[in-house]
Amino acid sequence: MASCILFIEGRGAIETHRLLLYWIVKLVAILFALLASITLTTVWEEWAIWRQSSRPEGIDFLASVLRTNLYVLVLIMAVPAVLILPKRLRSRDFLVQKHHPVVSQEVASPR
Repeated sequence: MASCILFIEGRGAIETHRLLLYWIVKLVAILFALLASITLTTVWEEWAIWRQSSRPEGIDFLASVLRTNLYVLVLIMAVPAVLILPKRLRSRDFLVQKHHPVVSQEVASPR
């Protein structure tokens, strides 16, 4: 539901030419998606490691699993984003332009 609201808000920001709002909405949407992803994978990996470690009581792997997931996130997503974002922002047409339909009219030719 949140992604739908953010998508609609981002679309409205583009149509009204408020690009700063568009980028803010886009970054918030990405943040929500990344938080959900990191949370799910960390809990799942914590459970899998706990289960394979003979289920010792009182040992918590959550901090190390979370730290590892965050390192992977930074390496796989942030580094390419830092490399690509400046090129995209320098481009004049980084947003898809809306094309207006062309109306054509047939003219009868004399016989």
